[in-house]
Amino acid sequence: MGVRALAGVICVLGCAFAAGAVARDSGAIILGDSLGVGLAEVSHLQNFAHISVHIRGPKALAQIRRAPAGVTAFVVLGTNDANGSIAHLDKSIDDILAAAEKKHMRLVWIGPPCIKQSWDTRARQLDKMLAEKLPPRGVIYVPMRDQAFCTAGLHEPDGVHLKTKGYAYMWDKARRVAGLANPAPLTTGSVATAAETPNRTVPPPAPGAAFALAAAPHSDATGWQEPKIYVLRVKRGPPRPIRD
Repeated sequence: MGVRALAGVICVLGCAFAAGAVARDSGAIILGDSLGVGLAEVSHLQNFAHISVHIRGPKALAQIRRAPAGVTAFVVLGTNDANGSIAHLDKSIDDILAAAEKKHMRLVWIGPPCIKQSWDTRARQLDKMLAEKLPPRGVIYVPMRDQAFCTAGLHEPDGVHLKTKGYAYMWDKARRVAGLANPAPLTTGSVATAAETPNRTVPPPAPGAAFALAAAPHSDATGWQEPKIYVLRVKRGPPRPIRD
């Protein structure tokens, strides 16, 4: 048979870093709110996060009580609190740190990212508060108010939750700051499968939104890098004769 000419476009997207073998073997977990749920999906770490969890109140403490002792816990908390008053949060933060200390946990606290809502000013204030309070207590703090979250289109239409590439960026930055070994990159298909898992507790992408993966930032930490796109064009030639 003759060789059929192929004409098409092949797009190579940047890698979305996720946990793979590291997630299974590192003894790391996710605590926190609905942003934590999204982070657990791309990192493949054991998930204790849930929707509608605040720094203030009993839910975060209950997650710590259920979690195994001696693990590294990525804590995604603060965005829900910024949607209200952030006054007098110090006692609640101290309660979380004390509960984690009793369980001998290593905490990596991921700060509230930029919010496309009017209350982003409180998210900024809370980020500053956490950045000043947590490191002296031995907590690794990972700020997320950078150019990628503020300007690179990583949010869902609600302006709060993130697209898959947003959570992938969050995980890549957090694991780098925490010093985790490089996890194996996911394929496009495996990330798409995770994003389409039933009973998803974070808002799904808007109808018709194109699926994309996050590009890995350069090691110089210059911020968000757009995925490179490579186009393969195969020119169709005249049909070749078929030989017996």
